[in-house]
Amino acid sequence: MVKLHNLVVKVLLLFSVFACDVHAATGHTVGVVLLHGKWGNPSQHINNLATSLKEKGYIVLTPLMPWSKLRGYDIDYPAALSIVEHNIQELRKKGAKVIILAGHSMGANASIAYAAYGHEKIDAVIAIAPGHTPDLHKYHINVEASLNKANEMIKAGQGGGRESFIDLNGGKSVNINMTAETYSSYNDPGGMASMPIAAAKVSQRIPLFWILAGTEDILYNSGKEYVFEKWPSNHLNRYLILNGTHLSAPDNAKDEILKWIDALTLSF
Repeated sequence: MVKLHNLVVKVLLLFSVFACDVHAATGHTVGVVLLHGKWGNPSQHINNLATSLKEKGYIVLTPLMPWSKLRGYDIDYPAALSIVEHNIQELRKKGAKVIILAGHSMGANASIAYAAYGHEKIDAVIAIAPGHTPDLHKYHINVEASLNKANEMIKAGQGGGRESFIDLNGGKSVNINMTAETYSSYNDPGGMASMPIAAAKVSQRIPLFWILAGTEDILYNSGKEYVFEKWPSNHLNRYLILNGTHLSAPDNAKDEILKWIDALTLSF
């Protein structure tokens, strides 16, 4: 009986170690950089998703990005991607082995761009109700005058000069004071913020979870060919259309995102 008891104890100990290893592989070693949308901040719209990810044991960072109201485009688009890079490095310092880059709206735009232009390796991208579309005609015609003004300033050697430029967000427009170079970096239709161009430049065969808010999403009519089909092939790539609004998309997609990450971690 003593030998049997000792054997049972050993089996239970081995099982507990195995269970801990599995949890570590699928939980605590996963790191997520979660980017908020235009004019927002980490406490708006993405906060519930961030909490759910943390409750799963993931390491989650939600930096305040330059397109927030608080920062007002204080740095250009390449510098914004440097913030993403720094946060990826921080995740690795905290022990993350699987790095997921996720974002809502403008944050999704930056996640797509980082996959194309960033230097640190990432393992997946989650684009939630992607926004900011300088390459689309409807967007471009609304900012064209401001973009022309910015480009003229740059050609005249005044790219570092500050001026008031139009910024669009969900059908609303405001004038924001920033440098001409900064404005051009975010609104050049052929620049880094163009998601189709960025998707075509992604060389890593990493999975993409592309999530639209619903049939009223600004990119619904653009279809899969806009970005999704330009992305490198991966068996985990997924295209999801929710039944909600742009601002509610992170909450509405939460359960599907958690399931998708579970599937992702099983591949490591």
